[in-house]
Amino acid sequence: MGALKLRPGNDRDILATKFEIEHEEVFHLKNLYKLIYEWLDEEGFTAVDGKADDKIETLYFDKTTADGAKEHQIWWRAFQVPRDNKYYRYFIKIDWQTLYIKSMEIMHKGQKFKTNKGDVILRIEAWLQLDYQNKWENHPILRIFDRWFRERFYLERIKSYKHDLYLTAFRLHQTIKQYLQLKAPVDWGRPFHPERGV
Repeated sequence: MGALKLRPGNDRDILATKFEIEHEEVFHLKNLYKLIYEWLDEEGFTAVDGKADDKIETLYFDKTTADGAKEHQIWWRAFQVPRDNKYYRYFIKIDWQTLYIKSMEIMHKGQKFKTNKGDVILRIEAWLQLDYQNKWENHPILRIFDRWFRERFYLERIKSYKHDLYLTAFRLHQTIKQYLQLKAPVDWGRPFHPERGV
């Protein structure tokens, strides 16, 4: 299947998009965790070993501070092979960081609910990996033509896959923001330049 990792400095790994979401408020960490995991599963992203299990998580570290708050470092790595392609692969890298997470109870419509308060930071990168099995790279003849094919024949297809991955990552971005109820800043006011036709 090819190792599930990025190849630093290799032009066959193309960054489609990256973004960071930070939320410092009351939220339910476990439900956010489940939401993103289920979203990846529904979209067809698979764990490192190719099985549909929890191996998507490559690092889990938590620590309790002196005042009882928790801090987490969590790394998720998942991939998807679009349309069973042997040359292109989508790779999503999600790094969680939580700070000062404390358990608390809130009242909502007359009922008590257990939840969390603290700061969660999600750093997400979406990469398009070309020749992820390194078949072209390791072949004595194909490796000579690899870059030429990518720049001439596969260029439009690469742009198409990159755009598709961008839209997929944007859907994840919107799902997380919707769950956390994050909104755009308040009205920006009148634009500096007049609208067309005025």
